[in-house]
Amino acid sequence: MRDKKMLISHPAEKNAPEKPLKTHLFNVGEHSRRLIESMRLDLTIISQEKLAELAYFIGIFHDFGKATTWFQDYINGNRKGDNLTHHSFISAVVCFHAVREKFDLPIWAMVAYLLVKRHHSDLETLSPHETNNMDIAGKQFPDILKNQAGEVEEIYSEAFGDILRLVKSIDLEDFREALDEDFEDDLDAYGDDLTDDQKTELFFVVNLLFSVLIDTDKKDAARLDTEYFDDNLKEPVNDVFAYVDDCREKEPEKFDKTEPLNKLRDEFLSEIVTNENIRPENHFYTITAPTGIGKTFGCLAFANKLKSMLPGGEGRIIYCLPYTSIIDQNFDEFEKIVRFAKKEKYDKRPGRYLLKHHHLMFKEVKNRVRQEEYSYKDYLDDRLFVESWESAMVVTTFVQFFHTIIGYRNSFLKKFHNIVNSVVILDEVQNVSPDYYGLLREVLDVLGKRFNVHFLLITATQPEILDSEKSGTVELVECQRYMKNPLFNRVKLKIDTEPQYLDDFKEEFCNTFSGENCLLVMNTKKSAIGLYEYIREEVEADYAVFCLTTYLTPFDRKEKLLLIREALKNKEKLIVVSTQLIEAGVDVSFRYVYRDFGPFDSVVQVAGRCNRNGEYGELGGEMTLVNLNDDNDRNYHSYVYKSILSQHVNDVVENDAYESKDFSALSEKYFGKFDFIAKSANLLNAIYDLNYDADARKQISVKDFKLIEKYQEEDIHILRTELAEKDMYRFLDLKEKLADKDMGKDEKNRILLEAEKLKGTLRKYQISLRRNEIRAYKDSLVIEGKDYYRYISYKNQKEYVYDEDIGFLTSPKKEIETTVFF
Repeated sequence: MRDKKMLISHPAEKNAPEKPLKTHLFNVGEHSRRLIESMRLDLTIISQEKLAELAYFIGIFHDFGKATTWFQDYINGNRKGDNLTHHSFISAVVCFHAVREKFDLPIWAMVAYLLVKRHHSDLETLSPHETNNMDIAGKQFPDILKNQAGEVEEIYSEAFGDILRLVKSIDLEDFREALDEDFEDDLDAYGDDLTDDQKTELFFVVNLLFSVLIDTDKKDAARLDTEYFDDNLKEPVNDVFAYVDDCREKEPEKFDKTEPLNKLRDEFLSEIVTNENIRPENHFYTITAPTGIGKTFGCLAFANKLKSMLPGGEGRIIYCLPYTSIIDQNFDEFEKIVRFAKKEKYDKRPGRYLLKHHHLMFKEVKNRVRQEEYSYKDYLDDRLFVESWESAMVVTTFVQFFHTIIGYRNSFLKKFHNIVNSVVILDEVQNVSPDYYGLLREVLDVLGKRFNVHFLLITATQPEILDSEKSGTVELVECQRYMKNPLFNRVKLKIDTEPQYLDDFKEEFCNTFSGENCLLVMNTKKSAIGLYEYIREEVEADYAVFCLTTYLTPFDRKEKLLLIREALKNKEKLIVVSTQLIEAGVDVSFRYVYRDFGPFDSVVQVAGRCNRNGEYGELGGEMTLVNLNDDNDRNYHSYVYKSILSQHVNDVVENDAYESKDFSALSEKYFGKFDFIAKSANLLNAIYDLNYDADARKQISVKDFKLIEKYQEEDIHILRTELAEKDMYRFLDLKEKLADKDMGKDEKNRILLEAEKLKGTLRKYQISLRRNEIRAYKDSLVIEGKDYYRYISYKNQKEYVYDEDIGFLTSPKKEIETTVFF
């Protein structure tokens, strides 16, 4: 039977006994210290030894407040949660005073206070408004001294000394005054002595400490066994050259070394791995090369070579892409390479070596536990592993990466510590808004040099994100050698900047086009659909015509892309009208391409879908840049792009015709014109001030950083199949069942796991719509559900809302009846 005086942090569950508070505190403290000690850091504002000690103190005090009688009653099931059971604030106050005694500079006590206070939530700016928390702590301190003094003294006797003296010395009124008057002044005074780079370093140190704390805390609380991942970074995960040799044996025709393109690809790969500047002391690398040269193989060969030079246990490879929609395609390629290298080891433990992470996926680590025993607890554990990037190689999105390094959210920051000492590959990096170039230039530089992160930026049009002189950027290949090679001089680009009405363009295209296939990329969904509908009616009947926009569900987009690829493979007559969703990473190749006016990097991206594989020979692809207006004489590009971007394009394209070999020089001129400093400067100021929240100091904050601007949108599930509808109704039924407060824990967990799996399945049918796009359905019952689970039934989507060729209809197919089908 349990000693009634023993303080616990977590109750017994499954096969695990209750966890003593002392065990949890020191597990978190010791593991946090070891994590910091294991890193290779080159900090200027604090020594690594001091940082590890600070992490330890934060760990051992982060749950101090669980020692109250009220929390112990709550954790033992004898009390419901309320203000008196809260533990973060009182823990933060004690940690502040403990760290202040051990560290000379007041900044570290302030940091410790902030991190412990927020360890169950998102980071915030240090705030003086803590009246309610102060009142609660005023009751909790006497309770601990009266009822738990002996236990608390025993917990901290070796690690700290006289803890009761410290607790008794805390004057909450003095602390309230310090919050009101001293904290901001102390932070400003400390910052006055730092350079801008050091202020950024401080921001990352704070986020690193938070990451180590919350990840270690969550995993210890969950009693996670990390054996599945232990020492995985010490194993090589890919061997590109061995994989290519194997491909040559299995597909000699496709990988024929004597074929000119394959020969050039081999030279490209060789130039990368023989580059003598690949060294641990160099943190920034670029590859600028044409589509089809083999950049995927190249980046992995680079990562493998660099990783082999780093101390054992370093070099997690993090491969980042701009869009969720293209992750699967790239992940499949990586999986082939990693599976070849690891053989049966990969099949037994795939998640140990390779992981895919984006917000839409069901977060499962395959084969970590037996499938027949898989429970909701196992799913939550897997999610912790997935979201903290424990794998040796991670394939993820720009949003996941950039919102972690420039972050405030608990759910993102728990993986920040696993970015330290990693090799980060940013593919198609030109997709980042120029507004953020200055911001990224600063933060990547500090991350690289102070936290030993190695960056490889890959693109066909290298924007000036890095300050090459300051960062010491290494160009891995001589890009012009490949850009100007006749094998990659694939596209003739015609520039027609004269404004043209869309209606006139439609008519002219249908009257004159007779090629075998064509891609037309529009700037808005409305213009794309209008063009598609006209072409479908007017073009010759032997053309297959497709429309690709985000009005189609992900399920339907995937199906249509398969049909498009099949038609191209079979050399069928084909016309595809699309929005910009086809620009990056979509593996299709057309002979003729039209692009409505847009930023030059976008133009080059679309050119990558023209004669992509060189199958039409040198300059066999024909692309035309047009400038389309609506009936109100407004350019369509003005609806989606800033006018300055279009102006820069006009400044750069002085001729009316170019070739692929010219794109590199034009890109350099284009990106050289950018000087977007306002947004980057404001966000950097937020970083310098540790201003995490929107309202603090009445300035832009870290919270305001949004890599992708999200307008007021609603997620709607279009239930395209009867099975999808069945899944939605089952999901909603499960959500209702969860409201039963008398439900047993086992049954609740079974339902939660089933609901999570259904949520992942239903995302295939989810689209995001602006409010004005669903205005026509506002007063009807066509859109059902509430909160995040709004949907359109199978029958209603067929009857009113969805067209199989176009997708969601902003105006219903017919007048909506008063009674709709459910």
